[in-house]
Order: sequence, then structure tokens, then C-alpha cells
Amino acid sequence: MSRFSADTRLGCTPVLVALCGALLAPQARADAQELSPTVITAIAPSSPLTVVTNPKDPRQPVPASDGGDYLKTIPGFALVRNGGTNGDPVLRGMFGSRLNILTNGSMMLGACPGRMDAPTSYISPETYDQLTVIKGPQTVLWGPGASAGTVLFEREPEHFGELGTRLNASVLAGSNGRFDKVIDAAAGGPLGYVRVIGNQAHADDYKDGNNDTVASRYDKWNGDVAVGFTPDPDTLLELTAGRGDGEARYAGRGMDGSQFLRESLGLRFEKSNLGEVLDKVEAQVYYNYADHVMDNYSLRTPSGTGMMAGPMASNVDRRT
Repeated sequence: MSRFSADTRLGCTPVLVALCGALLAPQARADAQELSPTVITAIAPSSPLTVVTNPKDPRQPVPASDGGDYLKTIPGFALVRNGGTNGDPVLRGMFGSRLNILTNGSMMLGACPGRMDAPTSYISPETYDQLTVIKGPQTVLWGPGASAGTVLFEREPEHFGELGTRLNASVLAGSNGRFDKVIDAAAGGPLGYVRVIGNQAHADDYKDGNNDTVASRYDKWNGDVAVGFTPDPDTLLELTAGRGDGEARYAGRGMDGSQFLRESLGLRFEKSNLGEVLDKVEAQVYYNYADHVMDNYSLRTPSGTGMMAGPMASNVDRRT
């Protein structure tokens, strides 16, 4: 009798398990939560090796603080961070001299041998009209090297069919004291134009998840002016001048950048629609000067230990 009872209980066990599973299945489906959609913003490439975009277009998460901050949103780019700004862009694992960066056809090289002021540190993307990225050594039009690629930040000439003006301005406010201002104004007529561009950017240090302060504060400003002469639609003579400066705290370095002085001069001539054989002639001369100061006392307190226990400073500059 006891043997029969044991066999009966064993035979019912699979039935009970199946019944419990059937009862719990609807409950499991009811507890499942639907995740909210994830929106990814990226720049669509014009071709497999070329990306062309307008740096003035709205972007996420917020407008870039410098050229490197913008480039990191393009597929293939990464950024070596120093602090809240002035990172060093990396394309396909290559950076430095392997990545050619030009602004309006001119080369603005940083002065620091440790790349605390990469060329993109002196670039405010919103003040340019077009950004072109050419991946790989596909062209030698913009200088030698560039095995990683070439990056072009360009400002287009103004065209006024009659006397008129144009104004673009923006203001950004965000957390951690982020406050940016940009103005881009132009006035002119059929024979020429004057364009004035200025920007100012600021951000404070932020606190991490442990409530520790991370050195990331920066202040920057830039001012540029362009005067163009256009006697006819196919001729352009343009003179440009610019100046900028700033300072930035670096969490990833033993020193901070207390000065990022930039001075720029340029002159270019263009003549288009010359004929069937020769379509266009361009000539350009430029002068760029970077004066960079780094120290460990103006934006932080010296550590008191190690190789830089006391106040130290270094001033480097470069002309191109």
C-alpha cells in the first residue's frame, strides 16, 4: 500500500509542475517592462571616406566647446581627454601629425610638445560654416602626411546681391556653470562685405558620483573679422584677422593651461570660371601664432610632493 502511494505521488509531480508553469507564465509577461526608445544622433557620411556637415546645426548633447569635442561625434573619431575641453582628437587610432587639421585653408599648430593645446583647442566649431572630414591619405591637396585623414573647418565667402545685413546669434546655458555666447554678423553689397565673428565659452568644475570635484573649468573667447572684395561674381579678394585666448584646468595633467593666446592673419584670392581648360585659380598666404602658458599654481595649488612640489611654469609658442 505504501509502495502504491509513493508511485502515485511521483506520477503527479510532473503534472503539478506543468500546471504551475502555465499559471506563472501570464504573470511573467505582465511584469515585463517596455524600455523607452534610445535616440542616437550622428552625422551621416557623404561617402564612405568623406563627411561633410554644418557645425552650426543643432547637436546633442550640447554644442561643442572646441573642435575636438565636435569631431568625437563623427564615426571613427575618439578623444584623448585633458579636462572639460581641449582634448586631442584621434582618428582610427592615429593622431598628432597623422591628422591634418586646417582652418580656412591655413594650418594652426599647437605649441606644447605634450599636446596640451592641440590644434582643435583654438577652434570654435559654431563660428565656421562647413566641416569636411576626409578619412585616410586619399588626397595631397592640403599638405603632406595625413595618413589618418584631413579635417577642414571652413568659412564661406559672403554674397550680397544688394546692400544688406545678416545676423546669427546663440546663447547656451547648462549645468556646472556652462554658459556660451556666439555672434556672427555680416554686412555688404555686390562689391564686398565685412563679417565679424565672436564667441565666449565658460564652464565650471563638476563633481563625480563620489561628490569629489573634478578639475574641468575653462574660459575661452575668440574674435575674427573678414573683409572681402567681390568686383564680380567670379572674383574674391579676402583679408582675415583673428585673436583669441583662454584658460583651462586639466584633471589629467600635472599642469593646467593658463594661456591659449592665438593670433591669425590671412589673405586669399580666388578667380573662377576661367575657361574650359582652367576652371579656377586660388592663392593664399597666412600667418598663425600660438602662445601657450602652462603652470601648476594659477588654477590649482601645487601638490607639495613629487617632481612638481613647488610652483612651476612653462611658456611655449609657435608660428606657422
